[in-house]
This record gives sequence, C-alpha cells and structure tokens, in this order.
Amino acid sequence: MKRLGIALLAAACSMAHAVGWNYEASTDKMTGKKSAEAQTVSDNSLNFDFPYKGTNRGYITVRQHPQYGLDVLISIDKGQMLCSSYDCKVTVKFDDAPPVRFSGNGPSDHSSQTIFLQGAAKFIASAKKAQKILVQFNAYQNGSPVLEFSTPQPLDWPRK
Repeated sequence: MKRLGIALLAAACSMAHAVGWNYEASTDKMTGKKSAEAQTVSDNSLNFDFPYKGTNRGYITVRQHPQYGLDVLISIDKGQMLCSSYDCKVTVKFDDAPPVRFSGNGPSDHSSQTIFLQGAAKFIASAKKAQKILVQFNAYQNGSPVLEFSTPQPLDWPRK
C-alpha cells in the first residue's frame, strides 16, 4: 500500500509540470493599467553540477506590461545562463519545424537565471501553433542543455 501511495504521488508530481500554459492578469500599481502574463513549466529538470544540483525546472514567460512592453523570457530555477552583450543566443524548436535561433539580452538586474528573447512577436506567432517547444541555451560549465515544454493547448495570446 505504501508503494502504491508513493507511485501515485510521483505520478501526480510529474503530471503537475505538464499542464501547458497558465495565464494571469493584474493591474500595474504605478500606471493603473492592465498587465498580462502566460507561463509554462518545463517537463524536464536540468541536471547541473554542484552547486546547482537538485530539481531545476525551466520556464517560458510571455508578458505584456504597461511599463516594459511585450517580452518573452526564458528562465531556470538555478544555475547560470550565459548571456553577454556580444553573445547571447537561444535555439528554439516548435513541434517538428526546424530550430530557430533567437538573440537575447540579460535582465537589467544582471541575474543569470533569465534571458529576454529578441523578436517576441516571432516567438509568440510560432508558440500559438505549437504543442511542443524545445529551448536550448548555453549554461556556465554545464554545456547547452535543452528544456522541453509540452503545451497541449498552444499559447492563447493575447488572452481572449
């Protein structure tokens, strides 16, 4: 009986990460205008070396913000995504289409767990048709891992 409970818990945890896109709307306190966000969590966890061992999920976030505009962010729980001013490339594959390279920028706070993709409209147009998205980036001393995202319902953006 204990094994069955553990197996059910493990299955529930793995299914919790394959839910596709989650949507949220809020009001920006500074402008009083609406802000919208869609986010999906990776199916896989990255296996980085010390000190980043343990569960390490990836995220794709699409954001429309009254102060910052339209953005697509790729982020991870922990680790260092390599993104310098002269070399910040992310490769994305939508379903069975050929991979597409996006240039990126690091965040203004200089943290290393997020990359802002250039060409948000191009990414969104493809994500609106995709049920599987693969994202590859360069990670400090951990090669070029691939994050896998299942999106059974493609991105609904702008949210209706």
